[in-house]
Amino acid sequence: MDTRVIIFANRKGGSGKTTTAINCAHGLSKKGSVLFIDMDAQAHASSVLASGSINQKVTVAEVLKQNIPIEQAIEKSRLPNLAIITSSRDLGSYELGAEINKESVVILADALASQFKFYDYILIDPPPTLGVLMTTSLVAAHEVYIPMPFHFLAMEGLAEMMRVIYRLNAEVNQTLHLCGIIPTFFNKRIKTSQKIQQEIETNFGKQIIMPAIRNNIKLAESPAYKQTIFEYSKRSIGAKDYQDLVDKIAENTSGK
Repeated sequence: MDTRVIIFANRKGGSGKTTTAINCAHGLSKKGSVLFIDMDAQAHASSVLASGSINQKVTVAEVLKQNIPIEQAIEKSRLPNLAIITSSRDLGSYELGAEINKESVVILADALASQFKFYDYILIDPPPTLGVLMTTSLVAAHEVYIPMPFHFLAMEGLAEMMRVIYRLNAEVNQTLHLCGIIPTFFNKRIKTSQKIQQEIETNFGKQIIMPAIRNNIKLAESPAYKQTIFEYSKRSIGAKDYQDLVDKIAENTSGK
């Protein structure tokens, strides 16, 4: 299969973005080889997936600074069939000093091209801000999945993300497409959730809405133990929901 470069992105924090990226990485690693790239300076994904201390790793910042070739930053994660390029808080310093221009935003895309022959999936977890790291991540990606809680304030973030996707698709990356909106912290009994789902279906079509991730305490607990939901509580509602999502993403080829 052709390598699928997938990004989980939302410019608003608290959307369940990193939780979704981590658990989808584990789930997809059971279906094919995965490279996970942590582009968020908070490094939450790295702390869960990386083997050993992330303070001793060669991070994605060195790749973006073009100090090393990308293969020197790739290492095995804790999980089989899953490689990772870790992040660290130093990545925040890179973002503060970097300019958004045609040269900087294609660095990751150019570096990843050499890795397509090794991986079935490349997953990117960007920060929840529309700066150089988010832009660089989107330019490198082919498929965008937007995790979002279904409340009306989140709709502003969705609208802004769509404007960015359309602009980058037109100007830099014609392979970039929205492939799914993932309802997170979902409760179908809340009327607001129902209204937002109807609005999204009207604007994008029913097929754009992915399997929902319901509120589940196990999902909140698992990162504290540095485990994915499939490790921490494989029989939980959270594990079932993420398995359904992983299966849907695996069969989804709308962005190709």
